[in-house]
Amino acid sequence: MPLFDSWIRHLTAPAVPAAAFQVARGYLGGLRCARKTGSVKSSVVRSLPPGLVEPSFDKPNLVQPDAFHSLLKDAVRRLGTPEGPVALFLPEMSVKTVFLAFETLPKAPAECEKIVRWRLGRTLPLPPIETKLSFAVHRTNGRARVFCVLAAESVVREYEQAFAKAGLNVRMVGLPTPALLGCLPKNAVTNHLIVNVEDDYFAALAVLDGGPALFRVKPLTPGASWAEAAGETAATIRFFEDREKKAVETVWLRPAAEDAESGAVLLQKRVSCPVRILPGEAPTGIPPADKIRLAPLLGQLA
Repeated sequence: MPLFDSWIRHLTAPAVPAAAFQVARGYLGGLRCARKTGSVKSSVVRSLPPGLVEPSFDKPNLVQPDAFHSLLKDAVRRLGTPEGPVALFLPEMSVKTVFLAFETLPKAPAECEKIVRWRLGRTLPLPPIETKLSFAVHRTNGRARVFCVLAAESVVREYEQAFAKAGLNVRMVGLPTPALLGCLPKNAVTNHLIVNVEDDYFAALAVLDGGPALFRVKPLTPGASWAEAAGETAATIRFFEDREKKAVETVWLRPAAEDAESGAVLLQKRVSCPVRILPGEAPTGIPPADKIRLAPLLGQLA
């Protein structure tokens, strides 16, 4: 199963799997959909006890595999068995991401990959473990931006095996923040920042002229997550605008951390552009309390 390939190819036009799941440090979310129409048939959100999932790039993530399997089986029972392959979103603290900029880049896939790997080796020192690389090229005004995602094969295999044990065929592996692109309104402005705030990390995806241009992931301190997230958002906007000489027109916020309402207010105080909440309208049948945690899955199935 090609790691992230399907997700990257469908950054702005997501594929529709039979179901989609997200594993986070504190919860497990799932959506099951109709394959032909993409409409949501059922949903589930299960809280995970502390210490069950510990996101890491080079260490085991499922610290208590038997307990995780039990909770996953229960979630699938509540959701209903999917009628086909599923998508799985990993915690973003479990992978490494890099944006590379090129003045020119060959269009031939093999030549392009060779240059990307050479440049990546000079940019990001990697630990001595087996890693899987996937990348997407966005070309504009004669230049190329390359969005690279690296994951330890052992970590991805760990999640795939856990889901296979629960009777699920993982066909696509991805990340939650880029999937939020599917939640944006069709008439959204072309230069914006998607901010995803979980209890343990902050992620930001900047979109310039309709294409991804910057991606950042930072851990957050327990008890200070919103103050840190607001500061990181303001710093990201300053850096992006200074580099690109263009203004961020809107911040799209997925407030998955606790105290979401007050956190959104705090974040708005730190930036001059409007802050909008993702997702907007959720499909009928999804509890209002669950729709923010399920937002990446809604974006994937949109």
